[in-house]
Amino acid sequence: MKVYIPSHPPFDLAPRRMFLLCRPFFIEGVWKNDTDHQSGFGLLPNEFSYVAHVENAEIMLLPFSINDYYELGFEAHLNEYNQQCIQYKIKAFAFIGGDWGIAFPEFSNITYFRMGGFRSQLSTHNQGFPAALSDHYVRLYGKQEIEIREKQEKPIVGFCGHATLSFKKRIKENMKFVIENIKRAIRNPSRNDWEPLFASAYQRALLMKSVEASEQVHTNFIYRKNYRAGYKTPQQLEDTTFEYYENIRNSDYVLCVRGGGNFSIRLYETLMMGRIPIFVNTDCILPQTDKIDWKKHVVWVEWEDRKNIAKIVTNFHKDIAPNEFKAMQWANRVLWKKELSIGGSFKYSANKIDENK
Repeated sequence: MKVYIPSHPPFDLAPRRMFLLCRPFFIEGVWKNDTDHQSGFGLLPNEFSYVAHVENAEIMLLPFSINDYYELGFEAHLNEYNQQCIQYKIKAFAFIGGDWGIAFPEFSNITYFRMGGFRSQLSTHNQGFPAALSDHYVRLYGKQEIEIREKQEKPIVGFCGHATLSFKKRIKENMKFVIENIKRAIRNPSRNDWEPLFASAYQRALLMKSVEASEQVHTNFIYRKNYRAGYKTPQQLEDTTFEYYENIRNSDYVLCVRGGGNFSIRLYETLMMGRIPIFVNTDCILPQTDKIDWKKHVVWVEWEDRKNIAKIVTNFHKDIAPNEFKAMQWANRVLWKKELSIGGSFKYSANKIDENK
C-alpha cells in the first residue's frame, strides 16, 4: 500500500500530536521509509511505503488533527486534499483529537477517525479509533503470553481509577461541559453536537457502590480521588501504573465506563491484558464495528441498565462455560494485538480502500 502524507501546511507541532498512522514514516523531521523504524510500529517490510507524490498513492493520511487545521486557520487545505483524492480516485484518513465530540465539516473522500463523540450525533464519515497503547503486559511482566484465569464460582470485578462521590468534584466536572457548550453556542447556536453533562468520577463511584452492594460478586476496587492518582514524581507514576495493571490482571472482569470524553481507554487496556471488559455504552463510537463483533469480547451494558451491572455480570458469568471463559480471555488479547494495534489499524484502513475500489 502506497501512502502519501501532505507536507503543507508546515505545522510546527510536537510529533506526539501527529496522527498515529503517520508516525511510522516520520524520521528525523521528514517523511521517508525505513524498514526498522516501521517494524517498530508493527508494519511488515514493504507492506506500506511512503510516496512523495499524491498521483502515485493509494491512500492519503493527513498528519495532524482536524482540530489543528481549523484552530490554526488552515481549513482550506482540507478541501484541497479532498479534491486531490477525487482527482486521483483515492481516499484520505484523518483524525479528530481531544475529549470533545465536536462535529467538524465533512468531505466526500476524507474519513475522520476519532475516540470522542457520540454515535447518534455523527455521520458515518466519523469512525472509531482505538487508544494508542504500548504493550504494557510485555513491559511489566516480561512475557508475551498472558496468564489465563480459571473460572471461579463468583466473578471478580475490578476497577482502579478516578472515582469519588465528592460533591465539589462533581460540580467542577459538570462545569467543564457547561462552559464548552456555551462556547459552541456562541460559534453556532443551531448546531447539534452538544455535550451532555457527565461527572465521570462521580458516576463511576456510583456504579462501583452499586456493584459492591451485591453479594453475587467479589470486587477488586481502588478508588482514586484524582486522575492518575495525582502523581507528583516519575516513581509515583511508575508505582501507580503497576498497581493499575495489577488490578486488571487480578480481576476477571473490569468496569469500563467513559471519562471526560465519551470513550474508555480502560477498554483497550483490559483487552491488552487479556481480561473481559464490562463495557458501559454511553452512545460510544467503537472502532471497526463492521469487522469486530464487540459483544463477543465484552459484557455489554447500556447506560440505561447501569444499575443492573452486578446482575448482568452475574448472569453472564453463570452462563459461560469454564473453557469459554478462558478462551474469551485469550481472544481479547489476540484482538488487541492483531486488530487494535497500529499495524491492525493500518490494515483496516487499507481494507476499507480495497472495498471501495
